[in-house]
Amino acid sequence: MSAFFDTSSSKKKRARGRRRGFVARTLKFLFTAALLSVVTVAATITGLYLFTVRGYEDQLAQRYPTLPQNSHVYDRNGEEISWIIGRENRETVDYEGLGENLPQAVIAVEDKRFQDHAGVDFEGVGRAAYADLQAWEILEGGSTITEQLMKNLYVDENERAEASFWRRFKQSSLAFSYERRHSKKEVLTAYLNTVYFGDGAHGAEMAAQRYFDKSAKDLSISEAAALAGFLRAPSTYLSDATLDDGSGASGRAEDRRNEVLGLMEGQGMISASERLQAQGEPLRFAPDPPPDNEIYEPFLDKVRREVENELGPQALEQGGLRIETTVDTEMLQQAVEETENKLSQPGDPAASIVSVEPQSGAIRVLVGQSGGFNLALDARRQPGSSFKALVLATAMKKGLSAETTYVSQELNIRFQGEDFTISNYDYIERGPITIREALAESDNTVFVQLAVELGLENVVGTAKAMGVTSPLEPYPSTAIGGLGTGVSPLEMASSYGTFAGGGVHREAYAVERVEHLDYGRTEATYDRPVVGRRVLSGDQAAMATDVLRGVVTDGTASRFHDLDEEIGRPSAGKTGTTDDYADAWYVGFTNRLSTAVWVGYPDARRSMRGVHGLEAVSGENLPLDLWSAYMARATEDAPVSDFPEVSPDEPGQPRRSTPRNFPEGRIDTATASSDSEDTSGF
Repeated sequence: MSAFFDTSSSKKKRARGRRRGFVARTLKFLFTAALLSVVTVAATITGLYLFTVRGYEDQLAQRYPTLPQNSHVYDRNGEEISWIIGRENRETVDYEGLGENLPQAVIAVEDKRFQDHAGVDFEGVGRAAYADLQAWEILEGGSTITEQLMKNLYVDENERAEASFWRRFKQSSLAFSYERRHSKKEVLTAYLNTVYFGDGAHGAEMAAQRYFDKSAKDLSISEAAALAGFLRAPSTYLSDATLDDGSGASGRAEDRRNEVLGLMEGQGMISASERLQAQGEPLRFAPDPPPDNEIYEPFLDKVRREVENELGPQALEQGGLRIETTVDTEMLQQAVEETENKLSQPGDPAASIVSVEPQSGAIRVLVGQSGGFNLALDARRQPGSSFKALVLATAMKKGLSAETTYVSQELNIRFQGEDFTISNYDYIERGPITIREALAESDNTVFVQLAVELGLENVVGTAKAMGVTSPLEPYPSTAIGGLGTGVSPLEMASSYGTFAGGGVHREAYAVERVEHLDYGRTEATYDRPVVGRRVLSGDQAAMATDVLRGVVTDGTASRFHDLDEEIGRPSAGKTGTTDDYADAWYVGFTNRLSTAVWVGYPDARRSMRGVHGLEAVSGENLPLDLWSAYMARATEDAPVSDFPEVSPDEPGQPRRSTPRNFPEGRIDTATASSDSEDTSGF
């Protein structure tokens, strides 16, 4: 009996042993499985982290992110005249530029453990995860300042509002990696320059300027708390800003500011007395900034084109540029005022004035706009007789004397198989006349003969070398300003500047220097090179100037004006009027300034008969009135000097005793001189 019980006891012991072994093996298996799961999860997370971060290594390594900014434009004296909004309305500043108050206010509102975490606040993540479990869905929450920065920089805008696990994992991974490479000051600087504060203001500096008309570093505690309060939902506090009394907007904004001040006090950033003092300050938002002065717009158009040409089409969109220009704001204002004085009646034509400094090519004045159309740059109009100065330059270059004589008579020209008739105004025939006299009287027939003899290709080549960039064709009509496309006022001012520049053409330009300002650091990116191209010798330019002086003293420009008396110094130039008085010009220069004035209707080639009671507007009246009044003011403070004289031993061609006469006024261009001359060597 006892043996039986002994056997039963042993079996029970063996059974208990087997159970303990099974439990141990099970626990070991579960532990191993759990460990493997943890390792697998950790490896997966690590792999995802590395995969996520790998594509952003270069961006994360940058000290600060590259952000679109505004650009500022300055006149020749360093005074700001305009600013150009980039792809986003922003100006970046360094940490010192943020001031003391705004960073603290933002930390109090957005991330009170900012100084303690490594980019990801695991306590905040835990709270967010608990909220997710309770709601049984992914909710927003737990984002640090660094994570918000990563979201703003590297999460697609369409995905930012999605509270998905992948989006949160991505920004957390990037935030953790970013903080390993950057100081807390750098993180705050990047964040406060990136974030949107509402009302079109990106970044702290632009927000401070927009709301309080001051820099971020100058914000008071009250103002800084208000801006920090706008971050999460700016429209909530600003949407009623258009109410008549503004009470809705200011009330909401002040309530939010007071909440932020309470958080700042609770976190030991400010004292109770500082909070009470800040709460007692009424919030006064700055008014909308005044619009840009429209008188600068034609010139700014030229600035934008040059910047994009030199630095690329995206330069102004990315911005951050400090653009030093050539414009003289006082002279430009004078040009606008004189234009308004002369052309302010209903139905008056428009005008454009362009002044170029011959010794450098710097554009000092560029005005003229109609309905957003830039008349100074884009209006291609016939120059009429003002183009004859460029034929004169070709003659001087070829060695002809200004006293060379031609016969002024109606011409019948055979050109490319067609017959054309060239005549003077009122069909006047002056008979034998010198080049000097022909220019003073603006004789068409002489200058067509002269151009054909010089070679029409040579005339075109000289005009291009002197600054005409519009298409030119070697036609007889080109000699008297009958162009296929026309020219702009800028081209005419630039080309005449070659005479005052001693025969050297310097391309007209508006941008002197460009610097890039980013987070308080300045870097030079462009300096205008000093370049010139000799088109005429000094004596050739002096001879041409002397002939153009005759237009002022004894020619068409002297009919209603005594320019030397009116502007107080010698000048030279040429009038120009086109068929049916559709375009009227005066282009002239002193030693230091070349100015083109165009008058006409910009929308179509309309006759200017009867304007201001005149029989017709021509180069001798309205354009010259405007040129004289403007130049008298523009050159008032400049020293008076005479034009250079021609060297007494200048060879030139001997004066011809026999007039250059095409029998019966007939010219066959197929047999006329057309030796094409390469002007690039001058």
